[in-house]
Amino acid sequence: MTLQQLRYLVALAEHGSITAAAAALFTAQTAVGRGIQALERELKVTLLDRSQGRITLTAEGKRVVALARRTLQEVAAIGARPHPTAAPAPRRTVRVGTTASVAIHMISTLTPRFAALMPDVGVEVVRCGDREQIFAGVREGTLDIGLANLPCPGDLEADPVEPFEVVLVSPEATALPDPVPWEALDGLPMILPARSGTRRADLEEFFAIAGVRPKAVAEIDERGAWLAGVTSGQGSLFWYRDLVGCFGSPVRVRRFDPPIHRTMGLVTARRPQPPEVRAFSVFARQADGLRRGGRAG
Repeated sequence: MTLQQLRYLVALAEHGSITAAAAALFTAQTAVGRGIQALERELKVTLLDRSQGRITLTAEGKRVVALARRTLQEVAAIGARPHPTAAPAPRRTVRVGTTASVAIHMISTLTPRFAALMPDVGVEVVRCGDREQIFAGVREGTLDIGLANLPCPGDLEADPVEPFEVVLVSPEATALPDPVPWEALDGLPMILPARSGTRRADLEEFFAIAGVRPKAVAEIDERGAWLAGVTSGQGSLFWYRDLVGCFGSPVRVRRFDPPIHRTMGLVTARRPQPPEVRAFSVFARQADGLRRGGRAG
């Protein structure tokens, strides 16, 4: 048994397939597959169920993955202790810029999962006011990666991730059909971003296309005020379905008819990226990493 075989197994559990695990570890698919098969032979157990057209962990496989994670963490802790005759290697850090609502979810879920896979790489989540601030940080080098609504400027590179659904979050007493037709937004009390920002410009473009004019009961860019405005009964809010857990009080969540989606992307500068940045990009993109780590805002 080798540590590399354990890394292969943990990566497969994290990313859901041999292809994604190999990409995350920057190695060949054949190496991952053979390494796990060798581990099965040595342990004399079946770790993977390959009978349903996709690979899943068996009960024994889940047990071994838990032990493997613990082993790799212990090994990383041993390696992290400074050698008496040599200075410890500096910890590599990936600086990820995104909006405040996504940052909260990344801190609580996505970054710990990445740390378990690559304990020698830290992730600093930088909260940005809007996507223009994200783009500027990537361009200037103060951010390694940005997670933002697309499109992005042509001087940057964007790797799109799965589109995120936009929903209408309203106070409980709001009388609307579900799903909500676009025309129902006309005259609806709504909490909107400030008029000076790019978020408001995007919404104004949508309102013009839909031929509606909501009633702005608040125009502000502070996300805490958005949530408080809905829960206090002021008005409705455009939000992402995967972030409705941010609302501490009961609210009504309705889909749109036709549905509304926004495409997010991992944005980087057009220059060679260090291994830790590439690794985080692959991790966030593969195996539903962003879905389980908190989505766009």
